[in-house]
Amino acid sequence: MTQVLAIQTPDVLASLANELEHAGALCDRLEMLVTQLVRASRGETLEIALSEAQTVDVLTQHLAALATFTRQLSAQAESGTSYDLSAAVAGVTLGDLANRLARSTHALPGQSEDAGDLDLF
Repeated sequence: MTQVLAIQTPDVLASLANELEHAGALCDRLEMLVTQLVRASRGETLEIALSEAQTVDVLTQHLAALATFTRQLSAQAESGTSYDLSAAVAGVTLGDLANRLARSTHALPGQSEDAGDLDLF
């Protein structure tokens, strides 16, 4: 018979946030590799390599923003009350992601449409 493991919502969310941060750290390492490859590129492939390097950077920022959102939910879950999704979305610095999270959770975005531009290198 399978034993059921009961775990509290804040712990699940905190664990998920930790995993998102770990994935972001792995992306940072991948970004360093891609950056080295970009520096070694010559000719037409340089533009493609720069574009791909920026994609890795976007992914890293995306994972960090999701980790922030999940941490906010985890902190709110500890109080045992309902979630304030507007506050959790307000902590997301990437404008597009914040808007998508707000729409999917029916929370009002806590920032303007153009807030949270990506930091591209």
